Amino acid sequence: MLQIHDRMKADLSYQAEVEQLAFDFPLGNTWIVFSGQVSHAAMAGQHLFEQTFYLPVTAMSDETKSPLRVLERLAGQSLT
Repeated sequence: MLQIHDRMKADLSYQAEVEQLAFDFPLGNTWIVFSGQVSHAAMAGQHLFEQTFYLPVTAMSDETKSPLRVLERLAGQSLT
């Protein structure tokens, strides 16, 4: 996933052509997002706090929705 992220950032034609949506969060608010299946980036701002929690796929209530299982379905093979 990190390689996909890095390649999107490095591809200037992709950056120029891809649709981008800016969302401004109200001052003083906190938010949480599961961004494993969405390309995302901070386009502006002064502060960032990012914390990642790793959850084993088998511990999920529906592991078919995990990024790993989605990629495995797309690839047609096990990726572990």
